Amino acid sequence: MGRDISFTHRTSMTVERWHRMLDDESERRDLPRLYRENLIEAADDMLRSGIIDPLEHFDLLELAESAYSHEIEEQIVRHRYFLRSGSYVLVRDGAALGYLSGNAFNWAPPGERLNASHIDARVTHTDIGLELLNRSEESIGLIDGKRCITPTGEYELVEVSRMIRGIVLRAIDDPDLYRAALDAIQLAKEEGDTERHSAILTRASVSIFMPCPRGFVRETPDRFRWRS
Repeated sequence: MGRDISFTHRTSMTVERWHRMLDDESERRDLPRLYRENLIEAADDMLRSGIIDPLEHFDLLELAESAYSHEIEEQIVRHRYFLRSGSYVLVRDGAALGYLSGNAFNWAPPGERLNASHIDARVTHTDIGLELLNRSEESIGLIDGKRCITPTGEYELVEVSRMIRGIVLRAIDDPDLYRAALDAIQLAKEEGDTERHSAILTRASVSIFMPCPRGFVRETPDRFRWRS
């Protein structure tokens, strides 16, 4: 005669522990996708164990998706700052007068082709922020948001490309392409497609444009400070 062996799913997860995971800022910032997956898996585990009911499960998934989406959007805002993964030209009065890629910087006299291989200075973290230090360790400039401030004046940092996951992406400088990207971001958000939403947000961040309440505008240092 066979035995009736029943299996009861058990978990060490609790609602309180789940909320501590939700509040884990370091994992949310450094590993947002893993953060979201762990929250969903833990909520599913509690549902199977009978710790929460389907309605509570739905609420936890909503909290996880909301926290994930908010973090992705915050990271896109942070991408508007100078990034070592980006390449920039220094522009003043419409002329490109310098080139910055990674932490390497070089000046370029007006009318001359920018030389990315020559290095006049390196971007270095100091007590006062991101400074451009020449080979003599003397400061020749300071990076503030999307501005480079030097003794000779201020320059706009215009991103021309950025490396993301090993792929170099050129900055979007066509307004029609940027408008299409914003439409795709909104559609993905409405459909609840978080993966596509975050991917397009990341791609759209590599652009000379930035979103605003009425659509989008050309990014400038002053507008950058307003957006931040």
